[in-house]
Amino acid sequence: MNYDKYLDDLNYEDADTVLGSVMSAAGFPKIENIEDACDVTYLSGNESDRKIIEQHQPMFYNTLEHRLVNRQDVTNIIKQLNANKK
Repeated sequence: MNYDKYLDDLNYEDADTVLGSVMSAAGFPKIENIEDACDVTYLSGNESDRKIIEQHQPMFYNTLEHRLVNRQDVTNIIKQLNANKK
């Protein structure tokens, strides 16, 4: 599958929503440093992470940088998925 078609979605959808579509299409592969936000909320000992997640209610969370996923995360994941399929 060519995941590049999701790049255009970043123009009118937030990064978290687009990443949800990408991950669903890819079968929810393990992506380093990008975690399910619910898992982070329940498993993380980091109160700051939990507060951010509770406030914004995202599907995914960047655990390396302790923030919501952004456009660059989605672009990098799409590049990674496209490279892995070759």
